[in-house]
Amino acid sequence: MIPKFIITSPNKQFTQMVYNTTREISFTDFILIENALEDAVGLVCKYIREYPISIIVSRGATAKMIRKVTDIPVLEADSTPFDIITSIMEAMKTSKNIAFIHYDKCITENFSNIINMFNINLKEYYYTNVHEIEQCVYDAYRDKNEVVVCGYSYIEDVCKKLGLASVMYSTSNYAMKEILSKASLIKYAQERQLQHEKQLRTFIDEMPDGVIYLNEKNIITLINNTGKKLLLLNDDQDIVGQPISNFISKYNLMEIINKKKNELGKEIDFSGNKILIRSTPLFAKESYIGTVLIFQKSSFISKLDQNVRRQNMKKGMLAYITFKDLEATTVSLEMKNCINKAKQYANTESTILIIGESGTGKEMFAQSIHNASSRRDQPFVAINCAALSQNLLESELFGYEEGSFTGAKAGGKPGLFELAHNGTLFLDELGLLPLTAQVQLLRVLQERQVMRIGGTRMIPISIRIIAATNSNLIKAVENGTFRHDLYYRLNVLNISIPPLNKRKDDIPLLIEHYLSLFRARYNKNIKSCSPNFIQSFQNHNWTGNIRELVNYIMRIVILSNNEILTTDDIIKSEVNLVEDESYDPKEQNDLDNHIVLTPNTLESMEKNIIKWYMEKYDGNRSKICKALDISRTTLWKKLSSLEDE
Repeated sequence: MIPKFIITSPNKQFTQMVYNTTREISFTDFILIENALEDAVGLVCKYIREYPISIIVSRGATAKMIRKVTDIPVLEADSTPFDIITSIMEAMKTSKNIAFIHYDKCITENFSNIINMFNINLKEYYYTNVHEIEQCVYDAYRDKNEVVVCGYSYIEDVCKKLGLASVMYSTSNYAMKEILSKASLIKYAQERQLQHEKQLRTFIDEMPDGVIYLNEKNIITLINNTGKKLLLLNDDQDIVGQPISNFISKYNLMEIINKKKNELGKEIDFSGNKILIRSTPLFAKESYIGTVLIFQKSSFISKLDQNVRRQNMKKGMLAYITFKDLEATTVSLEMKNCINKAKQYANTESTILIIGESGTGKEMFAQSIHNASSRRDQPFVAINCAALSQNLLESELFGYEEGSFTGAKAGGKPGLFELAHNGTLFLDELGLLPLTAQVQLLRVLQERQVMRIGGTRMIPISIRIIAATNSNLIKAVENGTFRHDLYYRLNVLNISIPPLNKRKDDIPLLIEHYLSLFRARYNKNIKSCSPNFIQSFQNHNWTGNIRELVNYIMRIVILSNNEILTTDDIIKSEVNLVEDESYDPKEQNDLDNHIVLTPNTLESMEKNIIKWYMEKYDGNRSKICKALDISRTTLWKKLSSLEDE
């Protein structure tokens, strides 16, 4: 057992008391030195070098001497006044002429009360080192004292030589228990502190940033491993305890430190490297006590920033559109039917095929389905199959292992199927998927497992696939460019989104929605649109569908400085609106199927819509609310505004 304590004993009586007490309280891990003064100090120094001593228990003069040679805590097991009185009473049995020999007046301050109490002749003698002990005993003998009270066995030995009786004063068992209990508590506290310091040191050493702590005189008191490497310092070099100017005096760091102000990010040149420094001065009651420096290579910070951006991109695999967004921009019955169908599909786990022209909002439907499904809190991963080559598409979809092909990243890369695990994978422009990729996609749909390019193991995945196409997949199957088994595997549930030319009554709502979005984004003060402006948009042949409309509105908003948009803004923005000859508002004035919207303000057009539905359903408010997908309260407010006119 490795000793953690040292106990010094000045005499055999004290030694026996220590052994009795330690056995009684099961106190172990100690070395007992039966010696005092200089001899004891020499042995203490020897054992300190050999063992991890935490606490030293000593007494009187010896304790004071030990403190001068070590920083290890020294607890004094001094005799109590009761112990001394007990020894004097024992000495009185021999004679009332008593000599009290002790170290440097360290025990008794006022013996007059004791002398008066016991009616004795008591005289003090004291020494400052071991060499003065014999002289003290001779002086006591010469002064005709007949008994000596002392606490050191060497004094007792000298008394025997002169024929003087002696009584040893000691420390009580109770007092020793208190001292040893305190020693155990201090040891426990030391161990806890060392553990915390070790943990903190390990943490600081493992930090990717360099850390230096300077005291108030700019002396290095701590530096971690990263700091040594960044400052090109040898691990074996004696750094702690040295002024920081010894190592970086050639650079403008001292100017930063001497300012004694927070420096959030100062770049300095150090041995050809750009180092980013953060400096934090420390104060205690307004007194400066030191500075903490944290630093790193600027190139490392740049890499961290790039990694964070990559992680944010990965985290950005989110769906932002909901069914409320779609419902807010349509009055078309056909569009409402598509939304209602999509809502029902969202509650299932089946694969969905969305069919529609380019720009009709297929991805918006896919995002809405995802956000209404049980996978809403998981990734939404979208990929355009037409945007990637065959080889790149396979590696993006299925991932690859390290070394599977030239240019493959170290460690490999997970594919989009893996990234979409537990979420939704949206495959846009599915009709352009190469046949080889179609085979792999079919296997994934069947087995719900994926194997990376160059891999040897199957990776299980749980995903929902939503596919979209603007082409006729049945013709592609007939032509052999699309696998029939994959088509039937994908076409479990389907949605056919109408083109914008078949839902032109939605154009005023779409204009209002995107106008609100872009005027906020570009800080414009656009309040409304003129009737001619809206009519021009309704007359246009929207071959690019909603995507084309969004782009035109964005361009017009950016270039306009007017509060009300007119056809002049369309001309100024060089937006070429081609009249759709097939669009005839009169032709759409069929109360069973179409709403006639005379170009006017958005508010007036909303009132026209309400009136149209009132006529169509003969004032049946339940049917009107269902058709418009609004609450009865909202309809009541709209009707109230009509009655006020």
